[in-house]
This record gives sequence, structure tokens and C-alpha cells, in this order.
Amino acid sequence: MTANKVATKSVLEIKNLQVRFQTQEGSVPAVAGLSLRVGAGEIVGLVGESGCGKSTTALAINRLLPKSSRSGGQILLDGEDILQLNEREMRKLRGSRIAMVFQDALAALDPTMRVGQQIMEPLQQHLGMSNVQARQRALELLDMVGIVDPQRRMNQYSFEFSGGMRQRVMISIALSCNPRLLLADEPTTALDVTIQRQILNLLIGLRNSLDGGIILITHDVGVVSEVCDSVVVMYAGREVEYGPTQQVFTKPRHPYTVGLLGSTLQASTDRSQPLYAIPGLPPNLVKLPPGCPFAPRCPLASQICREKDPAIQLIETNHGVACWNWKEV
Repeated sequence: MTANKVATKSVLEIKNLQVRFQTQEGSVPAVAGLSLRVGAGEIVGLVGESGCGKSTTALAINRLLPKSSRSGGQILLDGEDILQLNEREMRKLRGSRIAMVFQDALAALDPTMRVGQQIMEPLQQHLGMSNVQARQRALELLDMVGIVDPQRRMNQYSFEFSGGMRQRVMISIALSCNPRLLLADEPTTALDVTIQRQILNLLIGLRNSLDGGIILITHDVGVVSEVCDSVVVMYAGREVEYGPTQQVFTKPRHPYTVGLLGSTLQASTDRSQPLYAIPGLPPNLVKLPPGCPFAPRCPLASQICREKDPAIQLIETNHGVACWNWKEV
């Protein structure tokens, strides 16, 4: 389990989350035994290659998984297991206590509704605000996320906004009801570098103003290193390493974490040297190899790695890893 700042109150605790999808090929273990904790005022990063289970985790928290899926474990929001709630109770939770910022704001926003109406809607539904109250709060939110001339922008449609501005609108909608948990799923992937920096700065600022916590889902370890207090590295639906971001990224103990860091271009990188590429491809989750799922791609794999899947073990304070040969990393 990810342990962050001890003094912070736990907003979210995930314990042994299991998510399986039933397909024509067989049962797919999309998330296998994930545990993490998010404290108040913290940003926790979920990082890994595409298909590792990051977005599935976010959908599981929101209870938006398809009917073909099966979930197990516990997802505790302020101590309440949301996996035990019925759909009516979950609808009250979504948008009020749990909010989500999606990767593609253009697809997430309704092109037929004015932006102001889309921000006002959750305020009226969840908080019971009048039209006047909701409009005033919407103006405040647009101003808070850095939208210039919010009075005019309220009456425009999403297709009249730039990509960065649409993402800001998405964040303002997510923040409208002061959620306890904000899920940001690849919120900067489709943006250019300058706008990406602005959105990341906005998230960093929200850390101090929110009473809740943030989960940032991304494949970009550079973003995680700048924004997140702690990080969970996922591979093939599994949690392979976790801990304080600085500790994990300066002293990684899983070969996969080392590979992710080595494949990231940084300002100090020697341009004459090629970037590291993790060999091979992620495994087919329907037909996982015996032992550690990363063993076929791992330069340190030994016989036990090919026979037995390692469990997460605590190796330093707040730092855990699932690797038989972590001392050699």
C-alpha cells in the first residue's frame, strides 16, 4: 500500500483492487491487487505503459466499468466502501465527492451546450443552487482556472475554445462541487508544451487549495516527477513499485521503473547517447507467462522470476517493490 505523508488524513484508500473483464479470448485481469492511499492535499501519480491498468483504476473508482467487468477488494472514500454502494448512491457521489478530468476535453464537453451551462449544471443538481447562484459560482471557477473574460466565455460553446482552454473548463467543472477526490486521466497529453506547463501549474496550485486529494494518471514520468508527492508504478495490471516520488525516481528498485526513467528525455540528457528502450512488448493479459509478468523483458530475470510472481515488499520507509532481485537494481 502506498504510504504518503503520515500526518495527512486519508481521502482515498484502495485495498487489493481486482478488476477482470470477460472477453471472447478469456478473462482479462486488468487490475490485479492494487493498493494505494491518497491523503488530503496530496497528488499521487499512477504511471506505466498503455494497457497497464491506470485508466481502468480510475473507472473503477468512479464505478463506470462496463457490465462485463468484475471488481473486488475495497475502495474507501473517507472510510466508505464505494464498491458496496448502489447506482443511485453512486450518481450522487459522481461530480460531487468524486470528479474526473478526462484526456480529451473536446469529446467530454457537450458541443450543443454553452460552457456556462455545463459548469452550472452540477452546481444546481448536487448543491441545489439557484440559477443566479450557479452563474456567479461558474464565473468564479472560470476565473480561478485562468479563463480571461469569463463573463463573455460563459456564453460561448466548447468548439470556440482552444485545447488548453477546454481543459481548463473541464477542470472548472470537476472542481465545481469541491470534490474530495479529483481524478486527472492524462490531462495534458493532447496539449502543446506551453499549455501543458500551464495546466500542470494549475494542478500544483489546486493541491494547496483543495481539501481533498488528486490522482494523476499518466505515462509521462517527467510530469509525475514535477507534480506528484508519491507515485505508483504499474505493469500488466500490477503495482510493481510505490513510494515518495523523489525516492522512487532517484533510487528505483524495480527494473521496469529503471526502464521508464531511462526512456525519458531530460534537460540533462546527453544528446549523443540514444535513449534506452525497454525490450519486447507488454504481455497478453489473457495468457500471462508464469512468474513475474516483466520477466521476459527484464535484464535481471533469474529462475525464480520465471516461476513465481513476487509480492510487494517494503524495502525502505514508505517504499515498496515487487521484485525478487531488487537489491541488484
